[in-house]
Amino acid sequence: MAALGLVAPAGALDNQAQYEACMSLLQRDPGGALDSAVEWERQGGGDAARHCKALALIRTGAVEDGALELERVAQTMPQAQAPLAAELFAQAGQAWTKAGHQQRALYAQDEGLKLNPKNVELLIDRALTYGTTGMYLEALDDLNAAVDLAPDNPDIYAMRAAAYRQLEKPDLAEDNIEHALKLSPSHPSALLERGYLRRAKGDVAGARTDWLTVIQVVPGTAAAEEAQKNIQKLDIK
Repeated sequence: MAALGLVAPAGALDNQAQYEACMSLLQRDPGGALDSAVEWERQGGGDAARHCKALALIRTGAVEDGALELERVAQTMPQAQAPLAAELFAQAGQAWTKAGHQQRALYAQDEGLKLNPKNVELLIDRALTYGTTGMYLEALDDLNAAVDLAPDNPDIYAMRAAAYRQLEKPDLAEDNIEHALKLSPSHPSALLERGYLRRAKGDVAGARTDWLTVIQVVPGTAAAEEAQKNIQKLDIK
């Protein structure tokens, strides 16, 4: 899941110093930021205070409460703030994903894309949600839209490769992996995917090389962990 970002809601500019202070405190002391945001909201901090509170709830483990608060803030924003509301729905979707509620994540992402259909981050997030629920054709629709808007983003091609692999279309998967690696020669997700395709073709040495490269490029990450598991499976066989 993409990291939960910090996006200022309506009203933040009117309280810029206090908003920035709350965001800064959030990084150092989420519990303190939550207390500060709650008090600030009582004093009339509005959407800016509620946004800080929502992120603090998420950072302190009350992920579902934080996601709900993000949705509430987004839903009450004026139409003129639609792109910003879409960003808050994106954050809510990321929070629901973190909490393991894929259908709620999908709802938030749908709402965000209604407000801003060209939000690349939301298209990618919704494609990920579709992918985790096995809706690969729907994921491809979003990824195709995303690549039209951001043709130089290697992540999108790597994700399309994964979707095509799941749909048993290895040629299309290979085309997308090649494109991703042209844009980013050591892209971890693309290398993971190429490893899967190479293993399926019987090229065990090639698959091992790709997965070892992932471990070297991004050690300690989820991608490296997945690569290590794949190598262990090769060794067992």
